[in-house]
Amino acid sequence: MPGVITQPNQATPEWLTEALRQSGGLPRGNVVRVEVTTESSTTATIARLALEYSPDAPSDSPDRLFLKLSGPSSQQRVVGDTQRRREVTFHTEIEGAMAHPPIVRCHWAAYCEETRAAMLLFDDVSDTHLSVGPTKAPAVWQAESVIDAFAELHAFWWDHPRLAEIDTLPSQASVTEDVANQRSHWRQFCPLIEDSLEASQRRIYTAVLEQLPRLWQRLLTASGLTLIHGDAHMSNVLLPRSSSAARALIIDWQLWGISFGAMDLSHLMALGWEREPREAMEEHLMRRYHRGLIEGGVEGYTWPECWYDYRLAVLLRVLFMPMWFWNAGASEAVWQGCLARGLQAAEDLKCAELVDG
Repeated sequence: MPGVITQPNQATPEWLTEALRQSGGLPRGNVVRVEVTTESSTTATIARLALEYSPDAPSDSPDRLFLKLSGPSSQQRVVGDTQRRREVTFHTEIEGAMAHPPIVRCHWAAYCEETRAAMLLFDDVSDTHLSVGPTKAPAVWQAESVIDAFAELHAFWWDHPRLAEIDTLPSQASVTEDVANQRSHWRQFCPLIEDSLEASQRRIYTAVLEQLPRLWQRLLTASGLTLIHGDAHMSNVLLPRSSSAARALIIDWQLWGISFGAMDLSHLMALGWEREPREAMEEHLMRRYHRGLIEGGVEGYTWPECWYDYRLAVLLRVLFMPMWFWNAGASEAVWQGCLARGLQAAEDLKCAELVDG
């Protein structure tokens, strides 16, 4: 069985042959040559691999792969041991539950408890898909493909009986702990931004913080929880290059969890997109998302409930993500941009109604 490699040059023909054999990607034949091209990343070492095979290998064997290696030496505070392990768990234990998930095929994933290093080997889909910056709103047809991917994912896991097996479900104790944690971090972050907030913006933060225990009760409702990505910005989605291959693919699964699905959509649009493109596409895409859920088998979830959840997620997630980015060591430009976009979204969507009423 292939082990956990830590350097791209360890992806030898012999190692790749064994990894692909295990995944079913190479039922016969061997990798005889590999060309490695490394790329920079803030959270991992990544490399693109060009493969050549022996004549007896199937003609559809993957000739280009994407290798992702990560370990404790990464100079950032978001992806740590827990997140590296969870990404591997997602690809080894969860991804396979879906017959054809909107996810790049993973041939091999492993985590080493001793070295705390993780490695993942994917198809390289750069010929058909592209990545954009985390705050770049795509063309409408590409945005629709992204929404369809999240609707497909969320619908499959909606109130799925395996949710309690794959992760710990929210509880009153976990909500109480999260509220205390959120308030504690806010007391540290607030002095940085308080003077720059308008009076109405200070009021909404005050009201939300006061009502966090009530607002977070959404996690304890009897239905409507699903598996979420947890970091759904545009850099974590591969967009189709053409409408003929219009299926977006979701990547980077270190922060997956269980919540209500609108959390992902609020992170994607309300936190990530500038005001003009968000306002132009937001309701259209959310209605498309809701239709996708219903077509995917979700029952008893109305459009008003979906729209309410999206606005609630802006209050609970989007308004506080600048604080979490600051806490994780992000640059001031990053968290200030998130703050501006989040406050604009909260104003445009009249989210104060959810705490004032």
